[in-house]
Amino acid sequence: MRLRDRATVITGASAGIGRACALRFAREGARLVLADVQGEPGEALVREIESSGGTACFVRADVSRRADNELVVDACVDRYGRLDVLFCNAGVNLPKQLPDSGDDEIARVLGVNVLGPLYAARRAIPIMLRQGGGTILFTASKTGLVAQTDSPVYCATKGAVVMLAKALALDYATRGIRLNALCPGIIDTPMLRAFADAMSDPDAAWAQYEAAQPIGRLGTAAECADAALWLVSDEASFVTGVALPVDGGFTAM
Repeated sequence: MRLRDRATVITGASAGIGRACALRFAREGARLVLADVQGEPGEALVREIESSGGTACFVRADVSRRADNELVVDACVDRYGRLDVLFCNAGVNLPKQLPDSGDDEIARVLGVNVLGPLYAARRAIPIMLRQGGGTILFTASKTGLVAQTDSPVYCATKGAVVMLAKALALDYATRGIRLNALCPGIIDTPMLRAFADAMSDPDAAWAQYEAAQPIGRLGTAAECADAALWLVSDEASFVTGVALPVDGGFTAM
């Protein structure tokens, strides 16, 4: 029970890595506030956690909005009296070259991927300071460490998230707050499968994803959840300012 009774916020919790982390954290005793723009799967996830003896509630939120981030953080304090773990996991992709990227698309990716973590952390840090500490984790990406083709806006946002984690880690290193970034590689999630299915040859696209991994396969959301759990737990008490790749060796190339 590595997170026993720890009041925890997870954004982007309704599917993929966020969902896996919610289930994993719940098994470790966390008291959860789950946030997502997708309401129905988020509510269903809460019911699943509660049916297994866990504690969770759901808040529908668009993390590109300042007010929604504040609402989610405040909901955790209102419900549990504190905020021990903030996991800003929500993210969106934009697989387009820059000249093909519209203003609204760029604003959306910047809003969710960069402003969301900024707004949430800005709200959470004073709370954590008053209570004597806490931990914040951002989901970045391997593309926050190495670039890829046809996704310049997405790469820029994930690089920003990595630097945000590092800068905040230095600011609060002596004040009881640890900040880190999780950098998943290509992970087998519903979003990735939907993306592959939209290709002209889905099987070939999937084979290409697998071939790109030095370890020979895609990662799983559960493997990302295990890494996230370690980063927010006391087992990583001397770890701050880290951008941890969970990518099957991709960034080692």
